[in-house]
Amino acid sequence: MKEQTIRLEEHVRAEQARRDPYIYLPFCVPQGARRIHVAYTYTDPVTAPFGMGPGNTVDIGIFDSRGRDFLESQGFRGWSGGARSEFFIAEDDATPGYISGALFPGEWNVMLGLARLEPAGARYEVTVRIDAEEGGHAGILDPQGAQESGTVARSAVAAPGQGQWLKGDLHCHTVHSDGLNTVREVVDHAVELGLDFLAVTDHNTNTHHPEMDALSGLPIVLIPGEEVTTYWGHANTWGLREWIEYRCANEDAMTGVREYLRRREALFSINHAKCIGPPWLFKGWEGFDCMEVWQAPWRFYNWESLEKWDGLLNRGNRVVAVGGSDVHSIPPAEPRHPHGLAEPTTWVYASEATEGGVLGAIRAGRIFITDSPRAPTHLALYADEDGDGRFEKMMGDNVSGGPVRFRVDVTAGRERRLWIVADGEPVDIVPIEQDDARVEFTLDMRGHRYVRAELRGYRGRPDRGEVVWAMTNPIWGSN
Repeated sequence: MKEQTIRLEEHVRAEQARRDPYIYLPFCVPQGARRIHVAYTYTDPVTAPFGMGPGNTVDIGIFDSRGRDFLESQGFRGWSGGARSEFFIAEDDATPGYISGALFPGEWNVMLGLARLEPAGARYEVTVRIDAEEGGHAGILDPQGAQESGTVARSAVAAPGQGQWLKGDLHCHTVHSDGLNTVREVVDHAVELGLDFLAVTDHNTNTHHPEMDALSGLPIVLIPGEEVTTYWGHANTWGLREWIEYRCANEDAMTGVREYLRRREALFSINHAKCIGPPWLFKGWEGFDCMEVWQAPWRFYNWESLEKWDGLLNRGNRVVAVGGSDVHSIPPAEPRHPHGLAEPTTWVYASEATEGGVLGAIRAGRIFITDSPRAPTHLALYADEDGDGRFEKMMGDNVSGGPVRFRVDVTAGRERRLWIVADGEPVDIVPIEQDDARVEFTLDMRGHRYVRAELRGYRGRPDRGEVVWAMTNPIWGSN
């Protein structure tokens, strides 16, 4: 076995990151390669928690010789962002976030993502070490994924009275990106919390999917996902068992990813669209299936996401509101956030406790969100469209114009207030004086796009005002 080492180094300027944040460093992998090890450093890295302080941030990933073309690249072999300073790929093993398998000979590319550069820029040094059989030759090339594809689970929508409420979390991370826990640890904790479903959405990789499929015998529905993490915003996709492109440096690129997912019948959701998100900086907001309106505890600026969502709805975009904890660590790992898995909790009304049932309920908008999986809070909105006393419509459904009778079922609502919101404005605020309550009201849906409900109340410090304890998706009007 022969070891060969390649060093790649250069100074990159800040204006280069503004033109195109992705740079590719080609190198040659010889016949007979058995292991590739990559390590890198760069000058003046950010040291403050969550990358909030001054300094540079340079991410890393790699593509093999099958190509790195945008959107449908076959050569993707992994990405770890800024979470790791080194990784390896071998035929039968790899660093989490990277794909093991055949080390195809030819031109490979280390990819650096210039997430943030100070005005002076940064100098990087990348070292590639290749273990190969005798006779192979590796070298620097003149600059000029192994993955399994799968379709999204078929989704089914439950009619009121024909389904079941399931609770879960649609956004969390593991050691396959920048989380601190294994997939098994996160899934076991979700089972302990009594969750019915869990989506693991590691950043820009799909290497956690096989581990999730191996745990399919546990009493929880596991949904493969990916957080498509760009430098202008993050978005979750659920259900596809394949790597999804993330190298979006402009509006057209993001549109291409969105349309690719639409053709595959996968769901796509804008994440944490608020100032501490990171925020969504793409100009295009339309055309997404969902939006993460509630991420982490309510006081983490979720009112900003709520306002943006209402704005989308008022412009005629039927975007489904979802929640996600975005948790990166749970015990026994060191805590990175002051909240845990399923805070908030997304509840879906599904035809069955399967991946297809959960995804179908999300697509249909049959969702409400609460602050915690352990709290008994429950909030659901129904409508009696034809006046027969049966509330046959629910969140996600349409009702015709004219006066419509609505009903909100509230659990654990004592000393809180029920907000009835139509077209982004409260039309009534009802004090809840007992734990369980049923509130009915009539609203003329002529001239209204939608109606939804929120449960608000104080938490911790009354001087800081009320927080949202639960919120529903809309029932849609005829406008």
